[in-house]
Amino acid sequence: MTTHKYGVKLFFTNPSAKPLKDFIPVFHGWIQRQALPRHLLIDVHDYSHVHHGPGILLVAHEANLSIDEAEGRRGLVYIRKQPAPLREIVEAARQAAKLLGEPFDAGTFEIFVNDRLATPSAGQIAEATGGRVAQKKTDPRERLTFTVQAH
Repeated sequence: MTTHKYGVKLFFTNPSAKPLKDFIPVFHGWIQRQALPRHLLIDVHDYSHVHHGPGILLVAHEANLSIDEAEGRRGLVYIRKQPAPLREIVEAARQAAKLLGEPFDAGTFEIFVNDRLATPSAGQIAEATGGRVAQKKTDPRERLTFTVQAH
């Protein structure tokens, strides 16, 4: 399961503890130090004015990361742009969350797939992540999203 069309969202446990704009200097510091291994960090964009939007976006060659507030739930979103195995994508998202230093829900996260033709089964995602997987019920026009519960 190597693709670049996966995204991972790790949820904050205390989402309102820090204003969105406070993440801008954090991401700029990451760029200055090239803090995320195996990623070329390039730029930061402020979308905090968008209600339930992407928040603060960090652009890298390999992926886009954002402090996302979609569906009213703040979390770190990692969207892969270059091919990689799903296990590596999840691990990169976890590394970024650790670097961020904010408390995250370690037991539950979401994986979404931006390609319906290449969507793996829940079983394949479970095998790659080591967790229990259920498809999230969403509008059929939305991208497919799976909730992963860690064992």
